[in-house]
Amino acid sequence: MVSARCNICGRRLDVSGDPLTADYGGDCWGCVGTVELGWPESAERVAEEIRVGLRKPDGAAKPPLDG
Repeated sequence: MVSARCNICGRRLDVSGDPLTADYGGDCWGCVGTVELGWPESAERVAEEIRVGLRKPDGAAKPPLDG
C-alpha cells in the first residue's frame, strides 16, 4: 500500500503519533503551519511545536523520521 504524501514536501500524511503529518487537503501540517503563521491560532500551535522540538526555531518543520 502506497501512503499519500504532502504535495509540497513529500512527507507521508496521517502518520500515527506525528502531528506534522496531519492532512490538510493533500498538504501536511508541517508545511501548512509555516504558511499560516499570520493567523493567531496557527502561530500559537507552531510556537508550541517549536517548544517541544517538532520544528526548527524559525518555524520550519524538522525532517520526518521516515525520510
